[in-house]
Amino acid sequence: MRFWESKYKWVFASVIFGLLFFWLSPVKVVYTMDYSLPYKWWLWSEIFFKVQKGDYVEFVPPVENEYTKGKILVKRVVCMPKETLKTVGLNYYCDGAYLGRARTQDSKGRPVVPFKYEGEIPNGCYFVMGEAEKSYDSRYFGFVCNKHIRAKLFPLAEGPNLDKFFLVGGER
Repeated sequence: MRFWESKYKWVFASVIFGLLFFWLSPVKVVYTMDYSLPYKWWLWSEIFFKVQKGDYVEFVPPVENEYTKGKILVKRVVCMPKETLKTVGLNYYCDGAYLGRARTQDSKGRPVVPFKYEGEIPNGCYFVMGEAEKSYDSRYFGFVCNKHIRAKLFPLAEGPNLDKFFLVGGER
């Protein structure tokens, strides 16, 4: 008996169609293991909407170093084009509103150099931050511009946490 004549051809065709639909779809439900974000489950969309303050964006980091090599990041937009970003010491302000503080060492005690800037954010660029204090974000690599942004994410849920299934040995 030939495969296309078997009773399993519809199951096989359904699985193939489902995988193709997921891979090619401009909208997906995705899971992230990023500890600097408050949510694990997201609605991911590469259909671009206008990026606004407070949006979460997925992007290729504008610099490649030991923290970003081979990674795609998700961070929240906290300062927009035409707004004024100001660095005072290690503190960051957007139009006078406090955003957060940079660190001078990473979690392993190695020195990191904070991004310093004072002025209007250029058109097509954004200052992005993670929710966690130790997040590696614009405080260290500077602006994320439109050419780096791959998608916009909309938070769906905090859990369930499936990190242990994706990590070897279930350890961080």
